Amino acid sequence: MAPTPASDPPPAALAAFLRGCERRGAVFAALQCGDPDRGDVALAAALRAFRAKAAALPMADWPVRFWSLLAATPQLRADGAHAHWSGSLAALEAPAPADRAALLLRLAGGLQEAEAAEALGLDAAAYRDALARACPRDAAGHPDAAEWRALAEAIQQHLRELPPDRLAKLARLREDALAGTRIPSPAAPPPAPAVTAPLRRWPWILLVALLLLMAGAAGWWWWDRQGARPLPGAAVAPADDDSALVLPPDPVITVVDLPAADAPAVRADAMTAAHEHEDFALLADADEEALAREADFLAWYLAGAGTPRTPATEADDAAR
Repeated sequence: MAPTPASDPPPAALAAFLRGCERRGAVFAALQCGDPDRGDVALAAALRAFRAKAAALPMADWPVRFWSLLAATPQLRADGAHAHWSGSLAALEAPAPADRAALLLRLAGGLQEAEAAEALGLDAAAYRDALARACPRDAAGHPDAAEWRALAEAIQQHLRELPPDRLAKLARLREDALAGTRIPSPAAPPPAPAVTAPLRRWPWILLVALLLLMAGAAGWWWWDRQGARPLPGAAVAPADDDSALVLPPDPVITVVDLPAADAPAVRADAMTAAHEHEDFALLADADEEALAREADFLAWYLAGAGTPRTPATEADDAAR
């Protein structure tokens, strides 16, 4: 049997089934992600997906199929950015999302253990392990039966006390899903304006402009101080005088005569010229002067003083 087209009236059985699941599904989704608005987005997606597949399924499979579609939505596989559980529901904050889903399928969805395990794609042992991890614990780390009962009662009370405006919104979601209408997701953030990046540059531009103004003010102040500084020794004119500066009078120059010069000890015309010295020729030639000073020694040496004496020489000297 082919699925019913979106333009055809929905079957009464499908409408009755969704009407019976929408309240529990909304509470399950809101408590699973900790955000009712995020949970409504997941519920709307699950309602539309189930409507498209329900015609091809036996009615006995509808409950497991619906809850498996709802538990598998991306919004419910992780905690929302604004997730919050308070009061008697604060125990739902501790478990991991997968373990919390196992607990809420029993307490909010009203499924039996086998149906809840099949909706999560788990076998019986794995589901019981997830349920045990999500169960409230006492101070010693043991399962707390009293806390479990209190949590179950708080969830049932939450189911019974949904406000009328919330029930009206769920009815609209159901009708839109039966009609095949896709509603926009309110969780999608609006795109950031294109001027965000340029706006971030304004603080730097203002800072540079302020530094330039400060530098200009400092330069003007220094120039003004330098221009107003009087010259050394100058007197500042009175305030009512037209002149800006009065120079001091010219300094007095004193002239003192030097004492008379002493007579020179030796005059140049009384000195003997160097070329008139008797040894001028010897003094002018350093080599000749050295030979002249060694003349006696050289004469003695040339006369034979440096020749070794032999017996024959000594005999000749004796004969002489």
